[in-house]
Amino acid sequence: MRHSAVVRSARHRLVFAFATIGLLASMVVGTGSAHGTTIAPTGITAVASTDNTGLGGCLPLPNPCAVPKVLVQAGGQFTLTITLIPDGATFNKDTPLTLTPSVAGGQPQGTFSPSTVTFPGGVSGATFPVSYSAVDNAVTLTASAPKNTKVTSGSTQPFDVLKTVLPLAQGNPQFPTGVGVGDQNCGDGTDEPECGIVVLPNDIQSSAGALTLGKCTPTLNCATGSQIVQFVADLGTRYSPTNPAELIFRCSKQLCRNTNNGIRSFTLKVSQSATGPLDHVSQPCISKGVADNGLNNGDTFCTDYNQSHRDNAGDLILVLLFTEDMRGSGG
Repeated sequence: MRHSAVVRSARHRLVFAFATIGLLASMVVGTGSAHGTTIAPTGITAVASTDNTGLGGCLPLPNPCAVPKVLVQAGGQFTLTITLIPDGATFNKDTPLTLTPSVAGGQPQGTFSPSTVTFPGGVSGATFPVSYSAVDNAVTLTASAPKNTKVTSGSTQPFDVLKTVLPLAQGNPQFPTGVGVGDQNCGDGTDEPECGIVVLPNDIQSSAGALTLGKCTPTLNCATGSQIVQFVADLGTRYSPTNPAELIFRCSKQLCRNTNNGIRSFTLKVSQSATGPLDHVSQPCISKGVADNGLNNGDTFCTDYNQSHRDNAGDLILVLLFTEDMRGSGG
């Protein structure tokens, strides 16, 4: 009897142990299922950017920042960051996304490379290196999932793709005499319709900067066929109206033809914003070498017509005096 009771007791303990193990196993599986539940995506967000570390170039608020989020030339790489909506949503398998360009007010001149990226299954966000093949303004990238996924497409903010991006570094020994962007460094014999040379006798405050050439379109308030010259860097307090930096615009004789009114008939359209239209006309400086137009309107830039001239080849040279980063175009 005692032996039988012991056996029954052992059996009861064994059954209880297996029941306990089964319950724990059930609990573990249940927890894993709860945490492993996938959220189906309903949409896409897309952001284009480049690494602009060290560029500086942002004016105090409420002024606009002169550093574009995307600073890239045609064929150069930028980063595309794609995130699925809602938060935590994932595809249950690798999914192709088609990248399509559009341009405000016209047809895109280029294509994205690659034109399709594979978004990994099981993750809610991913980044991809992408390039665009042409010089275009206000390019928008739209990322689209296959139609059967019923996921809404996502688009980047518009960004400019430039003809040339020339990186600059603090301490460049050419700053005092001028650094040019474009063919022949914007010197004599250049084939650029318009280009620029920046002269910075007091260097730059930021560790890096950039000098670029971009496309002119009517929506930007500059002459068709000309180009936009942009300088981006933080100058700190190194320059003042009486000790300004210079941005020299060279406009070809074919584009900026001689007129009976002379060089003063040509004006520079400028902006201190990274993108968008050139919304200011640079007024004449009140005296040679001084960045003051005499209008007391807060502008710390002006066109020095005393230094502006035509060179021996007939190209128009317009000298912009300034104290903060600029973008502009002549004609």
